Amino acid sequence: MTKYELRAQFLDKRRAMTKDKKREAELEIQSRLLMTEEYRNSDTVLIYVSTDSEIDTKGIINAAFANKKRVAVPVTNDDYSLDFYYINSINELKSGRFGILEPINREEKVTDFENSICVVPALCCDLSGNRIGYGKGCYDRFLAQYSGEKICLVYGDNVLPLVDSEETDIAIDIIVSDLFVKRT
Repeated sequence: MTKYELRAQFLDKRRAMTKDKKREAELEIQSRLLMTEEYRNSDTVLIYVSTDSEIDTKGIINAAFANKKRVAVPVTNDDYSLDFYYINSINELKSGRFGILEPINREEKVTDFENSICVVPALCCDLSGNRIGYGKGCYDRFLAQYSGEKICLVYGDNVLPLVDSEETDIAIDIIVSDLFVKRT
């Protein structure tokens, strides 16, 4: 199956989830991420702000604030590169490109990624850390230069034995699902 076909299949699958099943899986995924050594030992959490159809990241963001971590969320630039900016509250966000919440204040750009983790969106992935995102390559561009731990959040039944990858695709280091946590 092509990436395009997989993307369409898993978008449909995600939209078809009941609210109760989605919420139950999200809470398990959030809990599993917060228990990882990588999260506990990090000072900074680079994380996307989820849309309604994605695995909820707002709970993770609020937990990171409660755990006294710095939180940074991305802004997608015109060339589809990402820049991350620190926020101090979920209320410091507004709708931006693609309808995704982005920081209102862009004065404090992250330039030092030491002791950080990056939580990456994924529609599906394989056990080796190859993932299918939304097809723009935004995160692959960023991750090619990022040396910290790369973590994707995915429903357990969206983990496949193998996903085709290209030279520009950057594999993630840790898969966090509602069924397991796997280091690749």
